Amino acid sequence: MKITLPDHIGFCQGVSNAVNKALSQKGAYCLGELIHNTVVNGQLKQNDITIVEDVEQVPDGATMIVRSHGVPPIVYQRAKEKNLKIVDATCGCVKAIQQKAEKYHRDGYQIVLVGNASHPEIVGINGWCNNTAIIFDGKGKLCLKGYEKVLIMFQTTFDTRFYEKSLQNISTDGVKTLEIFNTICYTTTVRQYYAQILSQQSDLTVVIGDKKSSNTRRLFEIASANCKTILTDGVEENIDLSNFEKISIISGASTPTELIKGVLERMVENAKEAVAVETAVSATPAEDVKKVDKNEEMLANAVSSIKEGAKFKIGQKVKCKVVLVSEDGVYVSLGNWKQEGFVPNDELALDGNYQAVKASLKDGDVLECSVLSTEKGIKLSKKAIDERYKDDELVAGIKEGNEFEVTMTRVGKECLTGKLGSYTVIVHASQIKIGYVKNLEQYVGKKLRLVSNAEKVDDNKRVIFASQKTILLAEKKAKEDEFWNNIEVDEIVEGTVLRFAPFGAFISVRGFDCLAHSTDLSWDRISGPQEVLEIGKQYEFVVLALDREKNRVSLGYKQLQPQPWQIAEEKFHVGAVVTGKVARIMPFGAFIELDKHIDGLLHVSNVSWEWLDDINKALKVGDEIQVEVLEFDAERKRITLSRKSLLKKPESAPATSDEE
Repeated sequence: MKITLPDHIGFCQGVSNAVNKALSQKGAYCLGELIHNTVVNGQLKQNDITIVEDVEQVPDGATMIVRSHGVPPIVYQRAKEKNLKIVDATCGCVKAIQQKAEKYHRDGYQIVLVGNASHPEIVGINGWCNNTAIIFDGKGKLCLKGYEKVLIMFQTTFDTRFYEKSLQNISTDGVKTLEIFNTICYTTTVRQYYAQILSQQSDLTVVIGDKKSSNTRRLFEIASANCKTILTDGVEENIDLSNFEKISIISGASTPTELIKGVLERMVENAKEAVAVETAVSATPAEDVKKVDKNEEMLANAVSSIKEGAKFKIGQKVKCKVVLVSEDGVYVSLGNWKQEGFVPNDELALDGNYQAVKASLKDGDVLECSVLSTEKGIKLSKKAIDERYKDDELVAGIKEGNEFEVTMTRVGKECLTGKLGSYTVIVHASQIKIGYVKNLEQYVGKKLRLVSNAEKVDDNKRVIFASQKTILLAEKKAKEDEFWNNIEVDEIVEGTVLRFAPFGAFISVRGFDCLAHSTDLSWDRISGPQEVLEIGKQYEFVVLALDREKNRVSLGYKQLQPQPWQIAEEKFHVGAVVTGKVARIMPFGAFIELDKHIDGLLHVSNVSWEWLDDINKALKVGDEIQVEVLEFDAERKRITLSRKSLLKKPESAPATSDEE
């Protein structure tokens, strides 16, 4: 009996990175299953990691793991609002598709995603183009008439057998600009290739992986078309090997090596005859077929190192030698790969003058080109590389301090990196903004405004160390100078309420934060600024004091409002008859509340025509009474009242205490 394994088994790089990131966390929350594998998700639970289906289920301030399939940007935004620590385990291939979807959508392209509409990877990618993508399963027909610019991409686990057919099913008549990226993961391509080849050479194919995994189910479908195929999750399942002589084992990209090893050990143990385990390299069985024992080294001996042939990717940069300059273009040799390529005339010169370029070339000259297509030979572009490097012309100005812009493409060690022509631009976390940035991921895919100088440009290593913070500090200073040079004490300004503090309110005036102290907000005594102002509203204030050295501006609000006693003088003039409430009683009289924070004194002698030895006999706190204003002194904030002046004077008035 012979058992054959491909040289690609176990986790792919993306899954391996995701699992390692997740297992380094304890007490975290994983947004959906990290990968489609029950065993791995069980390990996460043992590590005190809780699987949730929605970001709202993650407690504020907790750690949230983004699964390998990725999520829409709205999830990152909500996580930031909830102050969550994000551990991003999104597969690198998926992240690249997300970035393309975002960029091309921003540039006006209609995005077409070929794959399963309900798969979390497709759902996540769609979010990066504002959920406007057309989702196509590759079957039937899709007409893109009416769209000027279209970008077509594929689910990373799409069945490679139907790649060409799915493109043929898409009608692009009328589309002026069409971009197609084969974003099927390389690991997916290789494993589906092995599933096809090995199943054709076998009596039985065993596919190991979780039944919920899209890429595992795809392997099962491919192998099933060629021979009897079993799909197993690898957990304590004995496989009957009777009547099978040639057996192949295929595994999904999210299947741990330990599970594959366990299945292989049980197969060997259950076999009734000697078993030869071999490794297929590039779908060709290895020469050294060994009989193996039932021991720990079995799988290690069976699985050799991965040997991959040359696989060109669209956009890949290659060096090549000129072989022949023809009428239609230039033929080149890709020496390291022992293949030939062709650069057509329209891909030779950035300015379109391909004749000048061809005139300067001779056999053996080395060109740098970009891969355009591999479908019918390798089609290359020198123009694309020249376009990529044309920004090198900016470096001279950058050395002199000129501002430039670069889109950040990846996160390094405490820094962001991007490309400017042939140069790598490095921005340290401390140079991104005014203040240190911890979460660098939020800047990936974003454009920064930068400056540098000759000392920070390394032409040999093609590296530019740059700073956005320098620009922001200069702009802040200019803004502050503009502010301080155009504001004066006693000037009336408009300001928007930003936030409250126990001692007052912070007001934005011309983009500068100023303080209005609580004592300068109201003529009345208040418990806090919220009694007078509302956050977000605009009011007029007067500038009370300026201190440029301490960067402080003091504002007043009450100074623009009429004082209560000024209003009271109009309302409670001498001779006015008003109604008030007895606020408090003293031996010499009662204080009558006429208005908010405005009291008048009703002397005991002015309560009644009759002599009172105790004012409490006539009044009590809370009584509402009518009184006449006898005297109003705004300067001393004093009002004298009389009640008896409104009462009819008796014909024979009793003697007052003074008269007695």
